[in-house]
Amino acid sequence: MTKPSDRGQAVIDVAGLSKVFGRGAHAVAAVRDVTFSLHPGDTVGLLGANGSGKSTTMRLVLGLLKPTGGRVEAFGGEAGRRTARRRTGFVPEEARRFGRLTGRETVDLFGRLQGVGPRAERRRRVEEALSLVGLPQAAWRRRVGAYSRGMTRRLALAAAWVHRPELLVLDEPTAGLDPPGTEEILALLERHRDEGGALLLSTHDRVTAVGACARAVVLSGGRKALEGSMADLLGDDTSPSLSPLIQRAEATYA
Repeated sequence: MTKPSDRGQAVIDVAGLSKVFGRGAHAVAAVRDVTFSLHPGDTVGLLGANGSGKSTTMRLVLGLLKPTGGRVEAFGGEAGRRTARRRTGFVPEEARRFGRLTGRETVDLFGRLQGVGPRAERRRRVEEALSLVGLPQAAWRRRVGAYSRGMTRRLALAAAWVHRPELLVLDEPTAGLDPPGTEEILALLERHRDEGGALLLSTHDRVTAVGACARAVVLSGGRKALEGSMADLLGDDTSPSLSPLIQRAEATYA
């Protein structure tokens, strides 16, 4: 991983961010006036109910969507620039599967697309990434079309990790994983953070939120309802889920 030259500079800076789909009477505000920042070595969780604006916010941060209003910067410049993409790894909620490729071939493809080389170095990175996400070696040679959902999640994370990005953007990174698999992914995310990397992730899973996120932004109806450390947001709540926190956020704009 290439360490940021200035650890004080925000990796992601979002101010008054808004996104409206459609026009006139059919317009839908998916994100409304959201502000937050993310720095090296930091993890921000985007939490909220389905339809709260988490995935749209992530796509705005990645430059996959253009904002209707406000500002979003990545590494000090406009989100979506080639230089920002090179420094970012993304795992969508439903990762595309190249069914005819093996797991190793898939991660190697992403390594080539991100400029990892020469070949010997890329092969070492590919095998390291597959090992780190806990994908069994027997699966490395198996066609991805035969993977389970949990294996597909692991593979997607390996593909996002192979070029050692400074920023990882993860939409439901532990979805479909059993508890041991979740622990392995959380250990990888902790390593990324300890090396100075930044993480922006969404999750509905309390274990993932508590284990990975230093801070959280809780969205409701596209708006930021709550923000703070996970410890402060959860307080004395011992519920096994994030439901009480999300319900409290939704009550903000009730």
